[in-house]
Amino acid sequence: MQSIQKPIVIVGAGFAGMTVALNLKNLNPSLPILVVDSASNFIFKPLMYEVLSKEIRIWEATPKFANIFSDAGITFLKNCLTKISFKENILEFSEDLKLSYQYLVICTGSLPNSFLIKGVEENCYFFNDFYDLNKLKSFLKESQKTSLHKKLFIVGGGPSGIELACKIKDIFIDQFEINLIEKSNEILNRNKIFNREQAERALEKRKINVFLNSTVKEVSETKIIISSEDEITSLDKDIVIWTAGVKPNLSYLQTDAITKKYGRILVNNQLQIENHNNCFAIGDISIIAGMEDLPITAQVAMQEGNHLAKNLALLIQGKDPLPFEFQDNGEMISLGIGEASISALGITLSGKLAFEARRLIYASKLPHITESLKSASSWIFQKKSIFRKFFKKDNLN
Repeated sequence: MQSIQKPIVIVGAGFAGMTVALNLKNLNPSLPILVVDSASNFIFKPLMYEVLSKEIRIWEATPKFANIFSDAGITFLKNCLTKISFKENILEFSEDLKLSYQYLVICTGSLPNSFLIKGVEENCYFFNDFYDLNKLKSFLKESQKTSLHKKLFIVGGGPSGIELACKIKDIFIDQFEINLIEKSNEILNRNKIFNREQAERALEKRKINVFLNSTVKEVSETKIIISSEDEITSLDKDIVIWTAGVKPNLSYLQTDAITKKYGRILVNNQLQIENHNNCFAIGDISIIAGMEDLPITAQVAMQEGNHLAKNLALLIQGKDPLPFEFQDNGEMISLGIGEASISALGITLSGKLAFEARRLIYASKLPHITESLKSASSWIFQKKSIFRKFFKKDNLN
């Protein structure tokens, strides 16, 4: 492989950035790779719900970037990107730091989207990172000291809203009256039918109220105002958790130097930014021309990261990059403590066994092999009684 004079800079170390950095280093260990992120720890977001319910410990879902990248021979810098000068190949960060690059990968993820609805930013809780998690945990814990049946609203009937509703109900039983608000005519409207059916049963079993075809108009300190079938309803509330959507984190883009579509950076099928062939955008902030329907998920981000690592290796060798193709490997969703639903590669599974399978699959996907092994071994020791039961069954047959 040919050498390069300036580093490959990857801004954002979520699922997309983590995957491209580690895979590229594996393909060419001599490459100078610099990863920059504003946080100190990776956040394995699909496991945040299990941290909330104490089914796993926080270290299992938050490995440190310094450990992950130093072990791989990759330089990590904690800082915040403020500006990109595409013509000069220069990045500007906080504390007057400037860096030049030969290749740039931006994958800064997403933020909660309030859709400019009055009162959402001020009066709602979110569930996007561990600051949000700890804030929510504090409120829920304090609520245990007061009266039962507090009115809790979750806005958004996607995976996050469903998983939160089921976990909170299982943790706190009758502490909260849980209400789920969804703007479409069904929950999980972009997910697999099997998982949707299992989620509907899980909500019904837990007596969680579901408001379909409903949108939030305003959230005040004590009320949530909902519009449904041309009827406006004002309801008392104790807490509102907002999971109704995300928006790309692109605060550092101060010019129209790149093309956007649907508020995200438009890239070609080699994941390159238009008119900037040495710059790439992947994950939640990007949209691929001709593949606009791809979901904003960790699965897509990781596949893009893996593909981009191969394309960068090709470009450095003077070869042409290859077009990206997404492979749908299915989906998993947690449905309360110790239960889940899986629809993947023609296989459907629900209940406790699905939860165990989901847990082990996620353990295998943790970005740092040491953390992955520790997490998997922790799970195995906790669940050894389950294996004993299976072994006994096998011996009887």
